[in-house]
Amino acid sequence: MNKYNLHGIVVPLLTPFTSNDAIDEDGVRRLTRRMVAAGVHGVFPCGSSGEFWVLDDEERCRIIQTVVAEAAGDVLVYAGVGAVGTRQAIKLTRCAEEGGADALVVITPFYINPTQEELYHHYAAIARSTSLPVIPYNNPSRTGNVNLEPATMARLAEIENLAGIKDSSGNIGQTADYITLCPPGFAVFQGRDDMIFPSMVLGAVGGVAAEGNVAPEMCVELYDAFMANDWERSKAVQVKLAKFRRALAWGTYPAALKTAMTMIGEPMGAPRSPAAALPAAYLDRLRQILINLDLNVVA
Repeated sequence: MNKYNLHGIVVPLLTPFTSNDAIDEDGVRRLTRRMVAAGVHGVFPCGSSGEFWVLDDEERCRIIQTVVAEAAGDVLVYAGVGAVGTRQAIKLTRCAEEGGADALVVITPFYINPTQEELYHHYAAIARSTSLPVIPYNNPSRTGNVNLEPATMARLAEIENLAGIKDSSGNIGQTADYITLCPPGFAVFQGRDDMIFPSMVLGAVGGVAAEGNVAPEMCVELYDAFMANDWERSKAVQVKLAKFRRALAWGTYPAALKTAMTMIGEPMGAPRSPAAALPAAYLDRLRQILINLDLNVVA
């Protein structure tokens, strides 16, 4: 186990919005409590599932503070503080640290296409600005193909509080390279819900599971079964979740997730513009997937 106790199922929380497009703070609290009750190991506000790109800095800080207060130390809070610019990321880092977050998740810069050396200095500067563990978030398909290469991550891992990585590249060979090249105790999280089991076989410490918003108990079961050496059960849960994962590509992310939450009686509101609600053509198919997962579909 790594010294920061980073492991398990971390759920990147959706951001609930009201009908007038404001942050639904009661919804944030309700979702956080639901995750704690389900036994997840961490919650991650203001990530991709949380639509960080349509939140201003004040909203991001307020959401993080609300989640910290509601989690009340029962689970770790991984605050999403990524930004294109290093200065803005450090500003958000300080806000999250002051707000009581336990760890920081930092998406690679996007829109621009930084070199590996520029990425190194970006993350090193963020790590120097805080005492909290810093976890780079690699997601090339959503950041203009910016890829934090394993050799660069191995350099960064020499910095004491650069403690892990969330790898959403979808390249399990690269996930394996992070595990192999970085020192013992470095926490590699699989960021693709459909690849958590095979990544843990290779040595990942867990997964950041967007599906956990809808089916947190199933995601925890996958992890717990694996840790109990019941790999057949863990793999079976992974196969079921993978079918849901494919549905997340329907509509503009995270429309399918938000619609699924409404279907199980946990409404999160629509995504913020320019994203729109899930097209009606997908509703029956999504509803059937949730039924097949034995979830209580009420809408």
